[in-house]
Amino acid sequence: MLSKDLEIGFIGIGKMGKALAVALATHGYSVTACYSRSATSTSELKELLPRCFITSTAQEVVDRTNLVFITIPDDLIQSYVQDLGVNENQGIVHCSGSLPRSILNNANSKARFTGMFHPYQTLAGIDSPADAVGRLSGITFAIDAEGWLLDQLISFGESLDSRTIHVPASDLGIYHSSAVLVCGFLATLLHCAISLWEEMGHNKDDAMKAILPLATSTLSNIGNLGVLPSMTGPIYRGDIATIENHISSLISRTPQIVDVYTSLFQASLPIAQQLGADSPTISALETLIKDTLERKLKCAG
Repeated sequence: MLSKDLEIGFIGIGKMGKALAVALATHGYSVTACYSRSATSTSELKELLPRCFITSTAQEVVDRTNLVFITIPDDLIQSYVQDLGVNENQGIVHCSGSLPRSILNNANSKARFTGMFHPYQTLAGIDSPADAVGRLSGITFAIDAEGWLLDQLISFGESLDSRTIHVPASDLGIYHSSAVLVCGFLATLLHCAISLWEEMGHNKDDAMKAILPLATSTLSNIGNLGVLPSMTGPIYRGDIATIENHISSLISRTPQIVDVYTSLFQASLPIAQQLGADSPTISALETLIKDTLERKLKCAG
């Protein structure tokens, strides 16, 4: 069944559903039916894909298509698909990076072809078809499926100028954690840095003018040089006095940031050792973090 002539449907037209539907349609695939409970979402998609039929029920999407993407919030997927009647020749795919494709099985369905197709990418801030295509190009998609559906998901990735990797159910927790670390938690880390600038009396805009070039240069260095050669800062220089000043300042002025700093400190120690820090320096750093945690516990008590 591998073909660009497949009739593809989407149930759920949020950030994920809209971006993927538009990107696939732009690359020549037939996105023929979509359903959403949000009138705003359906109206926006209709403007972008005027040939796509907006259905009044989710089951109607299934009835009109060969392949259905379920692009609703993760926690709703398993219960939602229980009421869908999928025939044995159709494909049904979710776009969650943390859930196995087995959640798509249900007693009311004869589906034999289930799959996962998850973009390792953030979809915030997409405002146009060009944005959708660009954001889903040159990235990695995690996939899991069998038979013709596996071939089709690989073909989708190739059409989007991206690569696909097979992620089995046993690895999904690790896989999705990595995505959260480099996306959601990266934003959290920058939020913490902004809060430190606010503590100094600057507003968010001023803080971003300072922080964003540094963060961007760091990511650029990682892309060009690799992670280890891009490591900088007092931990890698063995600058104990500077780190002590950091921790004392954070404890006294922004205690809510101390746990973030010390957790990253601890995660950095094995890297410092890998980069050649000598045993006395590592020992001093370990003592410093131990003393900091004990001090924090005493303050909490």
